[in-house]
Amino acid sequence: MPKIKGDGLNDKMKRFVAEYLVDQNALQACIRAGYSANGARVHSNRLMQNPAVKAAIDAKLGKVLSKLEITAERVLLERARLAFLDPRKLVDAKGKALGIHQLDEDTAAAVAGFEVERGRVTKIKLSDKSASLTALEKHLGLYKDGDSDASPLHIHLHLD
Repeated sequence: MPKIKGDGLNDKMKRFVAEYLVDQNALQACIRAGYSANGARVHSNRLMQNPAVKAAIDAKLGKVLSKLEITAERVLLERARLAFLDPRKLVDAKGKALGIHQLDEDTAAAVAGFEVERGRVTKIKLSDKSASLTALEKHLGLYKDGDSDASPLHIHLHLD
């Protein structure tokens, strides 16, 4: 029987925690940690229910999120930026597209990508408002499964 350390984890369990943090796939983490592939599904379920393993995963994830300054507030801010984008902020008063460097922080955050031709941005792809609104609705308790059948929106702005 492997030795359990003061944190309630043996070496194999610690390896599982480290492997789980790679892709948050318990089954694959179990296999990579050296557990039998044949019993990996059972082992991974047991490991994920183990209070010491759960605590170790939570502690490590907490450190990563803290280091990256990922907070619920920051995630909600980004979702709000995407959900409440006003496309009029992409153009000036005459309808001419603004340069990327001229966009305010909220508008720039909603840009998913660009198409560039001959050194000029010719198309701006915006992030999906629908998905962000749905995420905010869920967070606020306003969304019930089946309420929305909206498909993702793909918005493209063609620039002259």
